[in-house]
Amino acid sequence: MEKGDEKGKDTASQYITNRIEIDCVIFNFEQESLKVLLVKQKDNQGNINWELANDYIKEGETISSTAQNILKKYMGVDNFFLEQLKAFGYPSRSSSQEDISIGYYAMVKRDIDDLENDIFNPNVVWIGINEISGLSDKHKIILDYSLKELRKNICKSAIGFNLLPEKFTLLQVMHLYEEILGIEINKSNFRRKILQMDLIQDSNEKEEAVSHRAARFYSVNLQQHEMLAHRELNFNF
Repeated sequence: MEKGDEKGKDTASQYITNRIEIDCVIFNFEQESLKVLLVKQKDNQGNINWELANDYIKEGETISSTAQNILKKYMGVDNFFLEQLKAFGYPSRSSSQEDISIGYYAMVKRDIDDLENDIFNPNVVWIGINEISGLSDKHKIILDYSLKELRKNICKSAIGFNLLPEKFTLLQVMHLYEEILGIEINKSNFRRKILQMDLIQDSNEKEEAVSHRAARFYSVNLQQHEMLAHRELNFNF
């Protein structure tokens, strides 16, 4: 080998490509509580930990396709909201270099079938955001950042409706915003503001078999939702 080749080899050896991890914060809104999906993982010492849903980018995959595959693996559906957060750096366990994690947050809707399937999957748990403990520093940082982004974006866009069923009551929408923002909202002002936006439409259905006054069901006005998706809204209540 010529000296030039040896020098090139030495230079190239300085650039070690570390694996890139994709970490997904998967949110859902269930029983008036914002919850996050945690997955049971076993570390190299055999200890059991609960972590965010994650995977490494495999050969032939992209950052985006890996994130989507994580959602499909744990949710089994293609209907979800998924958005990239940013790249996070953290100390590597296997080298002197810094490892990289790219964070995403997702919002999914779940029905009764999903709840029943969870019972038979001991490696997955949905837990309220105020009840999470024991996460690694890396995943806690990603979770905290995703919550900050969710609270910011839910006040300037209609992304929050990705957490609601196809038909919902105005009270469900209000409780969703109260839970995510951690505030108490004036019911009359909220109702007036939401209806003025024409973002939702009456489904001509009401609750059945309830002990209180039956509330109307609404659905998202898809045409208006698409139009408003390209402009910043004001959801400060």
